[in-house]
Amino acid sequence: MKATPVKSLLSALCAVFVLVSCGGGPSTGGGIGGTGIISSGTVSAYGSIFVNGLEFDTSDAVIVANGVEVGMGDEFVLEYLDIGKMVLVEGTGDMDASQAVADRVTYRDNVAGPVQSIVDIDPTTREIVVLGQRVILNVLTKFKGSDFDISTIKVDDLVAVSGLVDDNDDIRATFIEKTGEFMPGNIVGVTGFVDNLDEDAQIFQIKSLTVGYSGIAQVDLPEDFAENLLVEVEGTLDVAGGIMTATSIESGDEIDDADQIEVLGFVTNVYSVVDPIEFSIGNQVVQLEANAEFVDGNAANIVLGAKLEAEGYLQGGTLFADEIEFWGPDQIEVEGWVTDVASDSEFTLDDKHVVQTDAGTVFEPGDLVIEAGMMIEVKGVPVDMAYSVIVADKVSLEED
Repeated sequence: MKATPVKSLLSALCAVFVLVSCGGGPSTGGGIGGTGIISSGTVSAYGSIFVNGLEFDTSDAVIVANGVEVGMGDEFVLEYLDIGKMVLVEGTGDMDASQAVADRVTYRDNVAGPVQSIVDIDPTTREIVVLGQRVILNVLTKFKGSDFDISTIKVDDLVAVSGLVDDNDDIRATFIEKTGEFMPGNIVGVTGFVDNLDEDAQIFQIKSLTVGYSGIAQVDLPEDFAENLLVEVEGTLDVAGGIMTATSIESGDEIDDADQIEVLGFVTNVYSVVDPIEFSIGNQVVQLEANAEFVDGNAANIVLGAKLEAEGYLQGGTLFADEIEFWGPDQIEVEGWVTDVASDSEFTLDDKHVVQTDAGTVFEPGDLVIEAGMMIEVKGVPVDMAYSVIVADKVSLEED
C-alpha cells in the first residue's frame, strides 16, 4: 500500500473499497463540495437506501454510476445500486437520527474485467485475480448474475467488483456481478496507484497489470499524472492477463469539508500512536479527537489491518473522529424480531437467521434473556453465504 496520504475522500473510497468503488469510467470532475453528511459504506437495504445503518431518503438524489449521472430518485437506486455495493452518500440531516436526506449517491467499480485465476481458500472463501488485482470472495460477498455464485465463478468470466481494499492491497469484495464472458476488445476498468511509470514507453503498472497509454494525448491526462497517483483507468484488453490499452485516465474527484462524515474500511497506515493518534482508512487520513468514544474496542486496537468505522467531521482533507467502531473482517450486523427460541444459546430472527451464542458473546444489557417478540440487533460472523446461521459476538436489545 502506498504510504502517501491522498486528501480526497473519493480517492479514499477508491483505495479502501474502493470506498466509492472506483473503477472504469470517466470522472464527473471538480470538487463535490458543501457541508452536511457524507457516509461511505455498503448498501445494506432499500427504503430508500441504508448505508452504515442510516436510512437516506433518495427520492430526489442524483445517482452517479461509474462516472455517469444516470438519473435521479429511487427508480435509479434500484437499477444501479445493488445490495452490497460500496457507495458514497452526500446529503443533509443528522447521523444520530433515524433518517437523513441524500442529495447525491456515487458508485464506482473497484475493477471490471476478466477473471484470470481462481484459488480455493476454504469452502466459503475463494481468491481470484481480475486485471492483476487480487480479490477475496467470502461470506460477505453478494453475487449477481444467473447461476453465478462462489462455487460457479470461472476463469474468463467478465465481472465487476465492489469492495474494501485492505492493508495488503487486496480487494475484499462486498459485491460481484457477472456481466458476460471475456472476448478480445472488451471494455475494462480499474482503479489503483500508478507504479513503474515509463514516460518514454508510455506504460505504467497498477499492481501486476501493465497499462499502455500511448493513445491518450498529453492534454487528456490528469494534470498531476505521476508515480504514486491514484487513477481511474478505462480501456480495452485483447488477451486476459495481457496489457491494458487505456482510453481514459482520470484522477479522483475531491470532496470539500463536511459537518458529519463516517467511513468504513481497513486501517492501511498508522502515522502516530500518541496524542493525537493519526492513521488512515484506505487513503483517508483520520485523526482522533481527545474525547473520542470507542465501540467494541479501544485505541490500542487501531493497528494495520483492523477494520473499523470512523465518524466525525471532515476538514482540510482530514477526518477528525469522535467515534470509532471496530469490526471483525467478516462481521455483519443484522436486526430483527425474535421468532423462535430453541435454547439458551440459539434463537431465530425473522424466521431466517439462526443466531448461535457462546461464552464469549457479549449481551447488552448484561442480564438480557432472549424471548420471542423482542427486537434484537446481532453483530457476528455468518457461517454460510445465505447468513442462515450467524455466530454472535454481540447481542443487543433494541428498545422503542
